Amino acid sequence: MIGGGDTRLRLSTGDVFRLPAGREHPWLESLYPRGKRLDASLSRLEMVRWRGAVFLALIFISLAVGFRVAIAPVGDIMARAMPEALVERASNMVLAQLDLALQSESRLSQAEQDRISAEFGKLLPLAPARFATTDLHFRSAPAIGPNAFALPGNDIVLLDELVSFADDEDVVLGVLAHELGHVAEQHALRQIMRSAVIGIGIGLFLGNEDSVLEEIVGFGGSLVLMENSRGLELEADSLSAGWMAEIGRDPQALVKFFKRLSDECGDLCDGGGMLASHTSFRDRVRAQSE
Repeated sequence: MIGGGDTRLRLSTGDVFRLPAGREHPWLESLYPRGKRLDASLSRLEMVRWRGAVFLALIFISLAVGFRVAIAPVGDIMARAMPEALVERASNMVLAQLDLALQSESRLSQAEQDRISAEFGKLLPLAPARFATTDLHFRSAPAIGPNAFALPGNDIVLLDELVSFADDEDVVLGVLAHELGHVAEQHALRQIMRSAVIGIGIGLFLGNEDSVLEEIVGFGGSLVLMENSRGLELEADSLSAGWMAEIGRDPQALVKFFKRLSDECGDLCDGGGMLASHTSFRDRVRAQSE
C-alpha cells in the first residue's frame, strides 16, 4: 500500500487478493511472501499514527543533526579539492570588484609600502610553503575604515586607514600576521564552501521553491556559519601571536589593537553574539592572555 492505495497480492493460481486501504490485517502477514511482509511494515508507517510520528521525528532529527555536523568537514574537503588556479582567479575577481566599488589606490608613500612589505616578508617563511607567495595589496577605502582582510586565494589587502589608525608598526604587522593566518588555513575559501554545503543541503531536502521552512533552515545555516567564523578568527589570532613572537616582535600587538578599537569605537565595532562573524574584543583579548 503506497500513499493510501489498496494492497494487492497475486496468488500462485493467478487470482488477485485485494485488501482495502487503511485496514491492517497483522494475522495475515505471516502468510505473505517475504517481500510483501516488508511492504506491509512500511505501509503501517505510512498511516503515521503515534509510533509512525515518533519514528519520522527521529529520522528528521537525525538528518538535521547529521547535516549540522557535516557542514564543516564536507565544506573543508571541497575547499581542499578546489584547483589552486581557480581559487586564485576567483580571488583576483573579488579584488577587482572591490576596486570598482569601494577601494582606490593607496596614498601611502612608496617608501612606506616597501617598508611594510619587507616586514611582512619576514612572516611568509613561517606559513606553509604553498602560501609563501602571498601578495600584499595596498588600498584606501574610507567607507570601510581601519581594516585589512584576506581574500580566498593568496591575497591580503591592507587599507591606509588601518596604518593611520594603528600608528604602530607592531600593530600593523600583528594584523597582517592575523590575515596571513586566514590565508594559511584557507579560512575564506572554507567558509565559502561551507556556505555552498548549506545551499546544496537545503536544495536536496526542501527543493528549490521558496517556503517559510526553507527560510528557517537557511537562517539556521547562517548561525552555523557565524559560529564557525568566530572560531576561525580566534584561530588566526593565535597564529598571529605565535608568528610575531617567532620574528621577535610584540606578540600582544593584536591585544593593543583590540583595546584601542574598543576605546575609540565601542559597541559599534565590537563583535560577539549569535549573529556576529567576529568574537567580541573582550573574548579575543582573554583568549590571547591565556
